[in-house]
Amino acid sequence: MAGREDLFNESMRLGHSAAWDLQWNRSIEFYRKALAEFPNNPNALNSLALALLETGQLDDALVAYQTAAKSTPDDPIPVEKSAEIYERLGKIDKSIQAREDSADMYIRRKDAGKAVDNWRHIARLDPENLAARSRLALTYERLGRTRDSALEYLSVASILQKGGKTDRAKEAIQRSLAIFPGDSEATQYLRLLNQGKELPGPTQPRGGTAPLRMAQVQEFLRDEGDGPIEEDEQLKDPEAAAQGEALTILAGILFEEPKDDTKEQGLGMSDITSGHTGELQPSTAIFRYLAEAIDLQTRGHTEQAIKEFSRAMDSGLNHPAAHYNLALLYKEVGNTAEARKHLIGSLGHPSLAMGANLTLGRLANDKGDLPEAARYLLQALKLADGLTVEKGQSNDLNQYYETLLATQTEGDKKELEQIVSNTLEFLSGPEWLRRLKEAREELEKEGQGEGGVVPIAEMLAVGDTDKVLQSMKRIDRLMDQGLHSSAMEEALLALDYAPTYLTLHRRIADIQIASGRTEAGYLKLSLIAETHRVRGESAQAAEVYMKILQHSPVDLPARTRLIELLVQQDRGDEALNQSLELAEIYQDMAEIDLARKTLANSLRLSQQMSTGNGWSLRILHRMGDIDLSRLDQRRALRVFEQIRSLDPSDDKARKSLIDLNLRIGQEDQAAKELDSYLEFLVDSGRGAEALNLLEEMAREHPGRQALHARLAEAYKAAGRTADAIAQYDALGEIQLDAGQNDDAVRSIQAIIDLNPPDVEGYHEVLKNLRENR
Repeated sequence: MAGREDLFNESMRLGHSAAWDLQWNRSIEFYRKALAEFPNNPNALNSLALALLETGQLDDALVAYQTAAKSTPDDPIPVEKSAEIYERLGKIDKSIQAREDSADMYIRRKDAGKAVDNWRHIARLDPENLAARSRLALTYERLGRTRDSALEYLSVASILQKGGKTDRAKEAIQRSLAIFPGDSEATQYLRLLNQGKELPGPTQPRGGTAPLRMAQVQEFLRDEGDGPIEEDEQLKDPEAAAQGEALTILAGILFEEPKDDTKEQGLGMSDITSGHTGELQPSTAIFRYLAEAIDLQTRGHTEQAIKEFSRAMDSGLNHPAAHYNLALLYKEVGNTAEARKHLIGSLGHPSLAMGANLTLGRLANDKGDLPEAARYLLQALKLADGLTVEKGQSNDLNQYYETLLATQTEGDKKELEQIVSNTLEFLSGPEWLRRLKEAREELEKEGQGEGGVVPIAEMLAVGDTDKVLQSMKRIDRLMDQGLHSSAMEEALLALDYAPTYLTLHRRIADIQIASGRTEAGYLKLSLIAETHRVRGESAQAAEVYMKILQHSPVDLPARTRLIELLVQQDRGDEALNQSLELAEIYQDMAEIDLARKTLANSLRLSQQMSTGNGWSLRILHRMGDIDLSRLDQRRALRVFEQIRSLDPSDDKARKSLIDLNLRIGQEDQAAKELDSYLEFLVDSGRGAEALNLLEEMAREHPGRQALHARLAEAYKAAGRTADAIAQYDALGEIQLDAGQNDDAVRSIQAIIDLNPPDVEGYHEVLKNLRENR
């Protein structure tokens, strides 16, 4: 008996409304009412399954998805969702089977991307699944993702060797090399196989360990505290909280699947001026070591975790989060020298700076270095204090702390002991945030009506800062009046009681520049920026370097330092802008090798910082242009292949690939690229451009069989019979000259099929050709 359609529609509408408001239990009630009218309606079943899934009712959700799959046997979505639930329930075999079924359905729908997602998931669950790895290799190859395909063929080879099928393993490696010629990893695999040695095990699909590692990190952080992660973070002191943040960042890095790596991507940003010309290991090694390191750390194997983190960093990982986490591991095992080195490497990251400064202060205090301990602890206190004030008050607060740093850290031993002891006590333990909040509230009560903001540091160790601040006001007033000499005199007097106050030194540089002594002023700014950098004050150092570059854009050391600082602060877009400007400067100086290396660094940086494909495409195009200008056609070919993989709609890359393959004599590959591009143009509704492309290519590369054959077919399809005959005629001549009589016969037959006016002459030619076979 059919149900009532009006009740069904109303129940579905109410269910969707509840789901939209995230009222999942109510939506479940309405979807069940809808199903009471039409029990096998796939939309209702899928909606109910989703609501059950959101409320954690996995078994019931699975039943609903399975029922939906039976109602619509060609729909892959309920099968795919069933696979997700099986995996969450720990039923891996069933999850894999459902993934295989779903992938097959997507292939029937001609949705290769979704099929690839499912095969990749299978490979993550079962890295030795030969069927999934083989399908990935073949599909990546057809999609033009050469690097991915080559890596999958290597995994296929590893599985085949393990199964005793050495000959087939060799074929897989050779296929990998054919797709990605000269790859060092594939060459090494072939060497190992020929020597009878065991191949490395199949790798995880790139980026595939991220969800697992993120779950491990969250579980680890939960175990470290007693409550949920968010609550627990509030109970830790800044050192421990920053480690949780660092681990989360590192686990997140595993989500950033590396793009096609080639030998183009080599040096770290610091290598640009250091003279280092070696190349980093492939980024796949970084991901492998990082995943293993996180796994070891979360299982409590500190010494082994240190080794794996070190290997990841030796392979090119240079993120402040890695430095901070490794530093705390070294601190845990008592290696304070290495801990200090890596803590300094993490100072530039805004989320880690407070914890890094606090930890450095603790280490300095432990070894009895009170001035250094005071400097780092005041920096940590400054960052903590900044959390308690409005954004507009930050500049005033920073100026107070800079004055304190300049006037207090050189004080007598008793004064330094007071600063260190009070700051450590204030920022340590689970109550530090409460103390911070209460201190700010108390200062605001006392300072009502007086204006300005008072640093919490003054509660911990009252310093003689008024004298410096008054001098700064007088200097600014004299500068506004244009009295540069008087302003300089005031600044030099202030140096007597605040010799390390960098804001004062910057005022002196400003005075020098304003009075015409620009070289001296910018030299002083360089020293100030370097001092900020050494102190770990990355934002301030970057600001000063930017001012230097406004005056001297070709100051290469300043620009390189600026790029490093921007990377440390995760300011990816700004770092890439500066890096591209550096490459342009090298080009203007005719330093083409350095320009290209800088672009390769920029490409690697854009991928590590996940800035999106836009940056990668922009950089790759500039690399390709350099290669073309130097007639390095094979290198340009690899670059444009990467562009095509990232953006199949990039017309310049597609045309360049056809052109370059023809120029280096790879006509078969050129034909594949041409067919792929023609298919793309037709599918995109740009069929008219396809004919224009063929005509253009035939003019630029006369005598190429692939071009004449396809242009003839295109003319034939467009009804331009005379033009088609001319192309078939030219094609036949080329084939005869090459001794390809059978191919020439087919070309002449194609002309005859078009019934040209002089068809008898072509019949005669055809007869002669067949007799002379």
